[in-house]
Amino acid sequence: MVSQNLLMFVQSRLERLQVYHSHKENMANAGFLVQLGLFAAIVDKVIWPPEWVGGVIHLPQVATFAIYSCLWFLIHYYARWQMINKRIAAILYAAYEDSERDLVTLGEDQLSVEPFATQSEAEPVKPRVLLEILNKFIYIPNTFQKSDTGTAGLPTFIAQNIINRYKIGTGAVSLEVLMALASWTMYLIVTVKIFLAN
Repeated sequence: MVSQNLLMFVQSRLERLQVYHSHKENMANAGFLVQLGLFAAIVDKVIWPPEWVGGVIHLPQVATFAIYSCLWFLIHYYARWQMINKRIAAILYAAYEDSERDLVTLGEDQLSVEPFATQSEAEPVKPRVLLEILNKFIYIPNTFQKSDTGTAGLPTFIAQNIINRYKIGTGAVSLEVLMALASWTMYLIVTVKIFLAN
């Protein structure tokens, strides 16, 4: 017989992760739309940088590029952070779905429900500093994906499902890759526009 507490725990995690996943996607889309608006404003402008910038700053193109780069970096980093968290939510959601399925089909008596190992033993992927930094700018497969919750203390079968899902990955990556590439493409187009389109 499946413990009601355990089943309620898994189902409540599923509900929270579904909401969190949707929130992260909405926030990433909002950031991307701001970036798209900034891109459109610069590319659509006939004279760029604007004429008044030349009267204020000695090197208007360099200043415009520096300001745009700062804004681009903030928006790009924000959208990447949201998409990384969306990916983590998708992985965790799939793992809890697997756990719910295991509870219903196998039953609690056939599953290992003892608390899982300590956090250091439970981390699904070990960090690699350089790849982790690069992953903030463009998607890199199999990079460290730290979750705020971790697997320590969870029933072992749930923790194992989370570790397995980290290894398998998620379909949420396709939008993440597309948004990162689009962001970089816009950055390059604006750079060309600033320095060469006069």
